[in-house]
Order: sequence, then C-alpha cells, then structure tokens
Amino acid sequence: MTEFLTQREAAEKLGVAPTRIKQLWAENEILKVVKDGKPMVPAKCLTDENGFWEPLPTIHGTMFMLLDAGFSHDEATEWMLTEQESLGAVPLDCLADSRVRDVRNAILPLAF
Repeated sequence: MTEFLTQREAAEKLGVAPTRIKQLWAENEILKVVKDGKPMVPAKCLTDENGFWEPLPTIHGTMFMLLDAGFSHDEATEWMLTEQESLGAVPLDCLADSRVRDVRNAILPLAF
C-alpha cells in the first residue's frame, strides 16, 4: 500500500517551504494525488541520498514520456501509481528500485 505525505510533511523532509512543493508538482518532479480533498505526495517520490532528501530524479522524465504518449496529467499519475501488467509491479515502486529502463520500456507501446 502506498504511503502518502501531506504537502507540509514533504516540505519538511526536503527542507523547503511548502510552496516549493507546489512548484515541484507543476514541474512534474513529484506526483500529486488528492486524498480526502487534500493534495498529497506519495512517499516514494522522495529519496534519501547521502542523508539528504530529494525528489526521485527519474519521475520527471517518466512523466514527460507519459504526457508525450498522450496521457493527461491525471492519467499519467494514475498509471504511475497502479500496478501495470507489463511490469508486474507499480511503476513508481520500480522507479524507486532503480528499474527506470523497465518502466520507460513499458511506456513505449502506449505511445502508438
């Protein structure tokens, strides 16, 4: 099950102002999911690199691939958070496990 962080919790982890989270959403650096009317960040969108939290770098390019394939922003986010038969896993989980090539190869057939 996916763990979610509030905007404030995500900002605290990253050491930034909550308004920066809005920028990261707009720039497709992290995913935005609305739960109970509140915008949330899937916890796996953030990674601890050498003791410093940062957005998972592979989200940005993966989201653009989905958008280029014709997905709406909401559809792309849903795809990233839903188990895909072609992967046998949730794409965001794969990205967090450094399986970026598998995820991006799963997107290629969706573009045609």
